Amino acid sequence: MVYHSSFVDDDGVDRACGCPLLPLKSHIKGPAPVSDQDRTDIVDEAITFFRANVFFRNFDIKSPADKLLIYLTFYINVALKRLEGCRTLAEGTKAVINLGLENVPVPGESGFPFPGLFPLPQSHKEAELFRNYLKQIREETSGRLLSVAYRPNGTPNKWWLAFAKRKFMNVITPS
Repeated sequence: MVYHSSFVDDDGVDRACGCPLLPLKSHIKGPAPVSDQDRTDIVDEAITFFRANVFFRNFDIKSPADKLLIYLTFYINVALKRLEGCRTLAEGTKAVINLGLENVPVPGESGFPFPGLFPLPQSHKEAELFRNYLKQIREETSGRLLSVAYRPNGTPNKWWLAFAKRKFMNVITPS
């Protein structure tokens, strides 16, 4: 059974492209509201549920936050593919930073991995808001992913990097 997001009540949360802009425990500037450091956020959920959810080909969406969980699961899969050949934390950090600098497509643009999952933006302003949110959440996810993909001594954690070989929802990840 797929693990779903616990963020089912998104009343009072801003939205862009049908996706709730959920709070993050982040120091990275962006449109996401700041969450308490002791509370679980969507990035924590995505990393926690990744190793179980990556095995599923279908994902029944029960709340709008599940769409964000799907996107983050896919992004973690892409990041792990980039980390696969990196033998040290320093190399991994460089690879993930380069991934974060890449263009972030939004629904309706070529390169967006899940056409139809999110509605198309109604305006250029909404598209830019969503792009900036995805950029912020990708950067935050990358930083936290490094702490689980590598051990404290800087060597790769094979129990995480082994999942780079998986295809999530049969979507081919770009190299």
